[in-house]
Amino acid sequence: MFKISEFSKLSQVPAKTLRFYDQLELLKPAYTDRQSGYRYYTSDQLLLLHRILVFKDLGFTLDQIRQLIHDDVSPAEMRGMFRLKQAELQSLIQSETERLKRIEARLEQIERSGMPHHEILVKKVDPLMVVSVRETTNRASIPYLFEEIGEYVRRNWGTKPSYHMVVWHSCPECESSISLEIACPITLPLPDTDRFKIKLLPEMTVASVKHFSRPDTDTPVSIELGSWIEKNGYQISTDMPSRELYLSRQEGRESRYVTESQMPIIANRMEGLN
Repeated sequence: MFKISEFSKLSQVPAKTLRFYDQLELLKPAYTDRQSGYRYYTSDQLLLLHRILVFKDLGFTLDQIRQLIHDDVSPAEMRGMFRLKQAELQSLIQSETERLKRIEARLEQIERSGMPHHEILVKKVDPLMVVSVRETTNRASIPYLFEEIGEYVRRNWGTKPSYHMVVWHSCPECESSISLEIACPITLPLPDTDRFKIKLLPEMTVASVKHFSRPDTDTPVSIELGSWIEKNGYQISTDMPSRELYLSRQEGRESRYVTESQMPIIANRMEGLN
């Protein structure tokens, strides 16, 4: 048998960690001297320690590892635990990927800070017939929804959509998700399905700005748009959802589009009271 210092050196695991695993009953010493309290381990326990380290590297908690090692876990239960961990990691990767995209967008905003501001204009948007699909999801799914609705239009109309639109709906009960509608303009009615609906978007007056953006990341220009609306005596209409029109891909940048952001506005009634 090996003293804890020897076992630590052999396994390259600190003695402090081995004592902690003993307290958690995760890896008990093969023998503990009652008088001195010294812990002793066998070479066979190296395999068990290796399994603990492997499970830890895969992201399992120590409680989960204890269950995997000491409880009578069936192969089906073990597969379930690994699939759950896989789903957790995939969700984390997606979340961090979205965070990275937001950082990239902010860096682009900083790099553009010395450039002239975007031109913002007020215009009236006419009623528009569209085919649409509505979901409560996140920005990362927007490109996939573009592909899905584009395929529906091609299959039923014989041509690709002229552009894609995102209609942003309010969703007070949503936390990390957002309620949005992906739409494409059409000139002839297409068949309704359980998923795709034909509807007429109403006319509205908007503050409009064209810029470059990615559909799967936040649009930094919204800050500039909000500031312009406030400074020019308008209010954002709460009766109409805002829209983003993804008109064409930026040359040489497949993931970026020439985008038109449309914020519905009304005259600021408070202005007449001053």
